Amino acid sequence: MSFPDALRHRDFRIYILGAFFALNGVWVGRIAVGWLGWSLTGSASYVGLLALASLLPTVIVGPIFGAIADRVNLKTAALAIQASLCVVTLVFFLIYLSGAVGKLLLLIYAIVSGVITAAYHPIRLALAPRLVPREVIGSAVPMISINFNMSRFIGPFIAGSLIALYGVGAAFAVTAVSVVPLLIAIAVVRPRARQAPDRAPLSMARSIIEGLRFALADPMIRLGMAITAVTSLAARGVQEILPVIADGAFARGPEGLGQLTAAAGLGAVAASVWIATHPVADGDRLPRRSVWSAWASQALVACLAVVPVWWGAVALTVGLGVTGTLTAVGIQSAIQMRLDDGMRGRVMSTWVMLAIGSMAGGALMLGALVDLLGLGPALMIGAGTGVVLLGILSRRVA
Repeated sequence: MSFPDALRHRDFRIYILGAFFALNGVWVGRIAVGWLGWSLTGSASYVGLLALASLLPTVIVGPIFGAIADRVNLKTAALAIQASLCVVTLVFFLIYLSGAVGKLLLLIYAIVSGVITAAYHPIRLALAPRLVPREVIGSAVPMISINFNMSRFIGPFIAGSLIALYGVGAAFAVTAVSVVPLLIAIAVVRPRARQAPDRAPLSMARSIIEGLRFALADPMIRLGMAITAVTSLAARGVQEILPVIADGAFARGPEGLGQLTAAAGLGAVAASVWIATHPVADGDRLPRRSVWSAWASQALVACLAVVPVWWGAVALTVGLGVTGTLTAVGIQSAIQMRLDDGMRGRVMSTWVMLAIGSMAGGALMLGALVDLLGLGPALMIGAGTGVVLLGILSRRVA
């Protein structure tokens, strides 16, 4: 096991340390929104709608923000976006304390925070690789994943404890404050100069189209994005309706929700550590482990549909964290290694758009099917859909 090359670079270490606090806050906030929505309504459809509202902005405006990321000063943009998220969350927290929060206002908060998050996705995907030399990007991407997934493991435990002990308002307060370390880190780091071929200036619309054409014209990138989207539909979509499983199916309350979300994070951390010490070698083809993990994730969703005991559900959720990370991080690493800095924001925003859009659609679909048919049949339909689509795509895997 070798020491990851990305961690040898000062600016990258500072950035992921600041991001660690902010990401924990993000997961605390996500748990708080899902639990508050479930508490207000007891509706799986509404929980799925909240997930869709927070994720759909990335699908709608993600490519626009991707084009912006390839044009702007990344530090300035990152600072502005994170400061906006802090202010919006703090305002919602104060409104919650006033007792005025209802279904509509919670939905509005999910949409607004979703737009801010959509703006940050291409910024972070373009910024982090520029905190290391180009030849170290293959090591940086798994380290970012470890950071993200550590927060998936720790953040839900924090959220569950906060909600159980002090109420959901405390979780929103922590979410707002957690942004501050990242703001400090972004202010301190010094990204390397952009390395990209000289191109004539393009309009915003032409810049977006150029990025989409580049992604669609490259067979490996196109196939990687398709597999990511299909995997996200059920295997990631089910992780957006965990309140339904934790409380609706097993009556475990907010602590159970925290345990399930943390279980997914634990599996993702383990997979990320393995990828960091066994990085993708090049960007010439999709990693086989990513393709096989996509298939395995569908099997885990089907098993989750019929598991009769709580700890079985927890174990399966760990597995979903493992397979989802092996699929997404492996594919993202391969794509990142094919890109120059001038195209990174646009292509990666397209990848995020497809991954999150599919996850959001999956959450909404599964939530509606749960209300209509019950949890087991809903998950079986989701897994079956994934198997069919992966079967179609498997003919294209080199």
